[in-house]
Amino acid sequence: MIELITSDIDETLVDDYKNVPVVNRKAIDKAEENGIKVILATGRGPYELRQIPDQAGLIRDNRYIICCNGAITLKAKEKEIVDSLPLDFEYVKNVFEYAYENKLEFFIYTIDCKYAINIDPIEKANEYTSQTNVKEITDHNIDFLKDELILKVLIKNKDIDFLHSLEVDVAEITNYDCEIAYSSDLYMEINAKNVNKATALRKVCNSYGINMENTLVIGDNYNDVAMIEAAGIGVAVANAHLQVKEVANFVTEANNNQGAVAEAIEKYAFNSK
Repeated sequence: MIELITSDIDETLVDDYKNVPVVNRKAIDKAEENGIKVILATGRGPYELRQIPDQAGLIRDNRYIICCNGAITLKAKEKEIVDSLPLDFEYVKNVFEYAYENKLEFFIYTIDCKYAINIDPIEKANEYTSQTNVKEITDHNIDFLKDELILKVLIKNKDIDFLHSLEVDVAEITNYDCEIAYSSDLYMEINAKNVNKATALRKVCNSYGINMENTLVIGDNYNDVAMIEAAGIGVAVANAHLQVKEVANFVTEANNNQGAVAEAIEKYAFNSK
């Protein structure tokens, strides 16, 4: 019996315009009305959630949002931090130096905002920095972040194969002591060792007293693989990457624009009750 549903956000819960399709909201409401808890697990930082949890109807008592691939978990309503696993500053500094030397677009995620170098000029022209809480680093020095809680760092490039080619270097300069994942065909995401959505989801399940076998997880990208594999039922949306589809128990007919989350909920949450 499904007791907890967890959905990724981008390319899964939201459409290409970053809105929650009405059909998904209705399915979430139905699940909650039937006593099934619904939470989000995303690579986004807490300040990047914007209106999405509210649109999805997930600002409820005793609900959580897993952010930054599991580096931090918040209470959905109070925005209170209940768990965090930050990156070691020395690793952050090493990747920053690497990105600086190789002129890579690079972001450092803290609790309140993200810091960046080499921001794409088109994004800057579109007031990207003001819209997404980005602060550009103009000095070749990040020591001012030494005492900050750093949740993850990210290298961005439109060529996913190029990003994959950087993995050997990044793994080496972080002493093979970090988690590396990919999302949206744009990002290499670097977290502390053992940080992933599956680990965070297990902690949430423990807090609820729910067995992982009674979870339904829905996602689309490489950073969703661990939690899809760990779930009782793992679902890949139609637009998911092949690797995600291969590990999933089911692939929806609908894509993220057509209400894939609703399809998964209707198929498994209620039929299994």
